[in-house]
Amino acid sequence: MARRSKTGGSLLLFAALLLLSGTATAGGHMSLQAGGFVPFQGDAGPTVLLQLLGSNASAKARFGGEFEYRGFDSTIMGVRNVDVDSYAIRAVWQQHFMPDAPVTPYIGLGIGVSINDVDASKVDRAYGRNVRHATGAGPDGVFMLGIQAKIPGLDFMSIFGEGRVGFSYDFSGRADKSATVETENFGGASGSGGIRFRF
Repeated sequence: MARRSKTGGSLLLFAALLLLSGTATAGGHMSLQAGGFVPFQGDAGPTVLLQLLGSNASAKARFGGEFEYRGFDSTIMGVRNVDVDSYAIRAVWQQHFMPDAPVTPYIGLGIGVSINDVDASKVDRAYGRNVRHATGAGPDGVFMLGIQAKIPGLDFMSIFGEGRVGFSYDFSGRADKSATVETENFGGASGSGGIRFRF
């Protein structure tokens, strides 16, 4: 599945993430993770996340923000296998139940917005005219469940695995000057693993 470069959009959302995550300057945690995303409708693709969280005194509750890229195929306006590049930015809360233990489970919630770039040309070809704008946006939220393990001898570093399920809606105006607003469901589930640094 061919992917298009969206460097400008990525940089814009990354800058917003850094502003959102200003709380992560003390007792902070930075995570990098990658895995697979399976949409509720469509075909699976990759997901990559960067997360910055600050913690309370006990390090159990953590708050901050994250940026996620998801690439997948979806059904749009009845047209199947349309490429989608989705960029989400969220405020995030996590609860780590045993932060001082070698292995600890955690849960979390994230809420934010996603900006979605779709292969509108494929939709237009199916309809025989220009009907779909390439870019849309909408609300996005996730529930996460994970387990984290410390790396022996490296107190500042840990590895983790995480599962997520969430909603993501895309709203886009019609390119054919219709007053209709198209709504797509880009929600789904994902599994990923990564590395987390404490600073």
